[in-house]
Amino acid sequence: MTLGLLAAIGTLLAWSGGTLAFLQASRQIPPALLNRTRLMLAMSATAVIAMVVGGFGPVTLVTAPSLPQWLWLGLSGLVGLTIGDLLGFTGLRILGARRQSVIGTVAPGAAALGGWLLLNENLSLIGIFGMAVSIGGVMWAMNSTHERDEVHREGFGSFTTGVVMAVGGAMCQGFGLVLAKIGMTSTGADLSAVNATFMRMSVGFALTYVLDVVRRDKIRPMREALTAGIGTRSMFLATLLGPVTGVSLSLYAAREIGVAVAQTIFSLIPFVIMGLAAIRQHEPLRPQAILGAIIAVVGVVVLVWFG
Repeated sequence: MTLGLLAAIGTLLAWSGGTLAFLQASRQIPPALLNRTRLMLAMSATAVIAMVVGGFGPVTLVTAPSLPQWLWLGLSGLVGLTIGDLLGFTGLRILGARRQSVIGTVAPGAAALGGWLLLNENLSLIGIFGMAVSIGGVMWAMNSTHERDEVHREGFGSFTTGVVMAVGGAMCQGFGLVLAKIGMTSTGADLSAVNATFMRMSVGFALTYVLDVVRRDKIRPMREALTAGIGTRSMFLATLLGPVTGVSLSLYAAREIGVAVAQTIFSLIPFVIMGLAAIRQHEPLRPQAILGAIIAVVGVVVLVWFG
């Protein structure tokens, strides 16, 4: 129990620190290139972990899962990582870590909605109420002229575009988790969470090239991201904290103390980021932003525990 709580707190700190590091990286490296490069790094790291911990060889790591598992986890990688994280990094670049983290509280609601639509999971009226409260808190936190003015002064894009991108990214991440759950429970070989993560990362990485072609965007070589100075260092740190350390600790925490308790602790990320941003970047803590974050997190807790 104690180790599980420590793992949950470690996840909270790792994901919060990773978000701040990704913010710095996203303002030095174009979001599409950042997403592709960090997926390559995370894919490599999770492959090594899966082979060391799970005893897989390079070939069995790919051939052991069944075709349905690859299809569902690949679709999860497309929705949650290729598209979702591109939207998320774009929103992060424009809005900053604090605003992005508050908007990110809609992801559990998206996951619950996706579970209801795709897995016939129960979604009670209380759960719907929790989702509404969370969305209301986000709207309250963002509905401030101070927030709009600060985003405008930072000069990385319009406030409206940032909010749309951040919400779209959170929705994609929530639905991506549901698709991953289907893939992990499909018929075929039993999948560890690390193996499933590798599969999502590898397909998500490959499909970033397809997405660039569809968007008619220039395919930038990854060496640009690997030679971006402080942006590169921030990307490496964020990848280590988020997809590698954070995901591993979160899986351990969920197993030891239960998903509901773990998710409740994870939902505190906006407050950790607010504190870190206030200390490191001297961002002001305005009452409306704090109250909106509290309302959004309360909505998540209601959804997780009673939905």
